Amino acid sequence: MKKSFILIGTIISSLLASQIAFASNYTVQKGDTLWGISKKYNTTVETLKQMNHLTSNLIFPGQILKVNEKEDTYVVKAGDTLSKIAKQFNMTVNVLLKMNPEITNPNFIKVGQTIRLSESVPAPVQKQATSSQKKVNKQSTTKPETVSSSNQKVSKHSPVSTVSTTPSENSTKAENSSLADRVIQIGEKYLGAKYLYGASPSRTDAFDCSSFTMRVFSEAGISLPRSSAAQSQVGTPVSLNQLQKGDIVFFDTDFNGTINHVGIYAGNDQILNVSTSKGVSYVSIDSSYWKERLVKAVRVIN
Repeated sequence: MKKSFILIGTIISSLLASQIAFASNYTVQKGDTLWGISKKYNTTVETLKQMNHLTSNLIFPGQILKVNEKEDTYVVKAGDTLSKIAKQFNMTVNVLLKMNPEITNPNFIKVGQTIRLSESVPAPVQKQATSSQKKVNKQSTTKPETVSSSNQKVSKHSPVSTVSTTPSENSTKAENSSLADRVIQIGEKYLGAKYLYGASPSRTDAFDCSSFTMRVFSEAGISLPRSSAAQSQVGTPVSLNQLQKGDIVFFDTDFNGTINHVGIYAGNDQILNVSTSKGVSYVSIDSSYWKERLVKAVRVIN
């Protein structure tokens, strides 16, 4: 009887894991962007918009998005391991190995290699390698696509490892830079709008500091909470001497230990914000007033 219960439990667990592995929905979290979600699920922003009938990049926490039509395969990227891929799709390494018999060494996979996530996908035809070829592959320092299960490159000091990750890193930096430029462009179209304490983020003729940042980033597809204090808790904290365009900066204007003002770093020591006297405008972070009141910065574009 005990064995029967164990067997039934195992079957139920396997069925649940299978359902989770191929789940096609994602619930939007604070700080999420369509771009970030697209990278997580190995798709594109345009594909997500088409699948969810979105007319803009605006998404909200709690919103349920369809993230894939049918996720049967995964293409290995730099830094991937079988363990990492299995965890991403709520599977086990053994299940992946069973569906990918061409993987003879679970400790090594290649960038660009297609991993099957479903039994319905036919296994690729593999070329037989000679023993001499295997030996060369083991010792070669000119094979940039090999990664190990511990997320370590085969040769930690191989200059080729840098080459293998550079295109991906450059692509990410370029996309982040493009999104940051977009954020500033959105903010600039409201230059001159008046200040109104407690203004609704839905208004475009008047803002307070946090309704402005909330509005601007929402138009760029990034969800932020309403208050400046709450906004300071999302994203990734960054050093004040390493600010990048699109970072959100926070101030304690009363010197009482409480964040009460927020703006968007626009590069070249300029902050796009909403002040009581000038409304939506630029100010210099190097001015004595703002410099001594700057207390924190976070990055939500990553």
